[in-house]
Amino acid sequence: MPAAQKPPADLHGAAIGPRGAAVVTPYHLEPLEWLERCHRSCLDQQGGWALRHVMVADGHPRDDVDAWDVEHIRLPRAHADNGNTPRCLGAISAINQGYWPILFLDADNWYQPWHLDSVVALRHRHPIADVLAMGRQCVLPDGTPIPGLPEEDLEHRHVDTSCYVFYPSAFRALPLWGMMPPALGPVCDRFMLGSLHELGLVIAGTHHPSVVFTTHYSWGYQALDQPVPDDVHDVDWKRVNAGFDPVEVFRRTGLSVQLTRPSVGAPLEASSRGSSVSGPPLDAATTMPTMITSRPTA
Repeated sequence: MPAAQKPPADLHGAAIGPRGAAVVTPYHLEPLEWLERCHRSCLDQQGGWALRHVMVADGHPRDDVDAWDVEHIRLPRAHADNGNTPRCLGAISAINQGYWPILFLDADNWYQPWHLDSVVALRHRHPIADVLAMGRQCVLPDGTPIPGLPEEDLEHRHVDTSCYVFYPSAFRALPLWGMMPPALGPVCDRFMLGSLHELGLVIAGTHHPSVVFTTHYSWGYQALDQPVPDDVHDVDWKRVNAGFDPVEVFRRTGLSVQLTRPSVGAPLEASSRGSSVSGPPLDAATTMPTMITSRPTA
């Protein structure tokens, strides 16, 4: 493993751009209180970092949002792609206004107050990273914490959309949110991770949780031995696989991407050290819970 690079002298400039970071939140029909919680978590960030929240209405704009300190983009109709079109357009708008890095935060999730501090700290440890993968705490819709993380999260085989941080060297990947086929909407974050590897981008990550992720999936309830409600959003992998056409994906994106499917029944585990997708585990004593990976060579 190569020796760690010294971070540049201007640490602030290396982590947050002169205009500040941007957080893009697509929304559809979520309750207003969810949108308020999401937005408030952006306003309540510690460290004094400049941050602009971009909220993009996917066909159902809320007039209340106009009164908030946000960039409010109204799309005239919904796109039925799990927020990918508004996510893409919001990101491009933020890029062309000079914001970086670009973060994403789904409307039912929120940041801990130390999220941007964690972003800056991870960026300083890995200044060559193109993309950061931040840690998440999973909770049920009623706020009940779910202990541990899915195995694939610990191994960084999956990065949730709300955990991504894109630096300018990775901006070429951002249009992929809108260019992937709509049928891949339910697994858009998995498609994005495969695309980042296909593009040869460097990803650094941490398991230190600073994103609160609301799980609407069966595994969250099963982890707490609670009955699974009827309205969970479990991915229909049969339908996703039926809609996954590698030829269409290549025509749209120029990429040959394979989807990673989660291990069925894998236990949730606690994190005590980092891991690398393309190499040996990192030394937790020196790196904290973090990983860094480039495109796999095999």
